[in-house]
Amino acid sequence: MFSNEQVFVIHPKHTPCSRKEIASPDNTIQQNITDLLQNTYSKQKLLPLVFKLIVKKNLIDDNLFFIEFNIHVADFISFINNRFGKINTTEGRFLKLAKHLQTLQLKLPKAAVKNPVAAKFLCA
Repeated sequence: MFSNEQVFVIHPKHTPCSRKEIASPDNTIQQNITDLLQNTYSKQKLLPLVFKLIVKKNLIDDNLFFIEFNIHVADFISFINNRFGKINTTEGRFLKLAKHLQTLQLKLPKAAVKNPVAAKFLCA
């Protein structure tokens, strides 16, 4: 019965026999970010590309916060979209996040990052 390396699933008799596919956490996070970007930042076409790269590194939790830095995705978007950002007026937590992303060798498209401070750390 268990030859050919087949896997069998045992289920209660009142439930259907089919297995339900469970969405992986990365897909859930990616979907939440996609919804946020479509509803709030619909005119910025390169942000989905940016967050596709970031989600691959598993840096964002289910509540859309960067895990180690307690920075929300919306705050990060405003950081990279600030055209008038200067190194002496930028909050330290954003600089730490940018340096961390740089150490992970994460390169973002220059067209997506408008902040010169963020571009220094995040763009190729």
